[in-house]
Amino acid sequence: MNVAIILAAGESRRMGRPKQLLPFGDKTMLECVIDAFASPRVDEIRVVLGHKADEIAAKIAQTGCKIVRNEHYQQGMFTSIQAGLRALPKKARLVMIAVCDQPRLKRSTVETLIEKFEKERHKILIPSYNGRQGHPPVLRAEYVKEILAMDELMTLKHFYAVHADDITRLVVEDEGSLVDIDDRETYERELKKWQ
Repeated sequence: MNVAIILAAGESRRMGRPKQLLPFGDKTMLECVIDAFASPRVDEIRVVLGHKADEIAAKIAQTGCKIVRNEHYQQGMFTSIQAGLRALPKKARLVMIAVCDQPRLKRSTVETLIEKFEKERHKILIPSYNGRQGHPPVLRAEYVKEILAMDELMTLKHFYAVHADDITRLVVEDEGSLVDIDDRETYERELKKWQ
């Protein structure tokens, strides 16, 4: 079973309003990310919510995603990763961890990552664009217990450091896998590229 976890619990402090709900084309940013994972290769999408959870959950109700609530979202993104992994179905074998502020991520990138991961039996596969590491990473579910045991103040970078030998980077032609939108200036720039 292939599961995508989309992290959407943050307060969007630099943006000044919930970026999950910002319009991007005819959808919201979060809906665009959900669309990227709406692939036959993804069996289940779980969205981790925290700040304004009810409002955001109502907006994406029609997508069929499962909602995971993170009561500790103010303590950082890693708590959302852990909340999402804690709610994983037992049948999960592959996990993708996505962020809600990459609305230009292509579905074809998601599908290529999964295809390569399964075909070449990778342990951890991370997209790379222009020499820089992006999202979403793909992990074997066997790492879940280890990540759940980590201190919630840590980050995925700490996990990557321990498992450097297990990581493969896949070059993708998708700028959307790299650019995340944290402020108004980036939002307006990315919106122009989209249009």
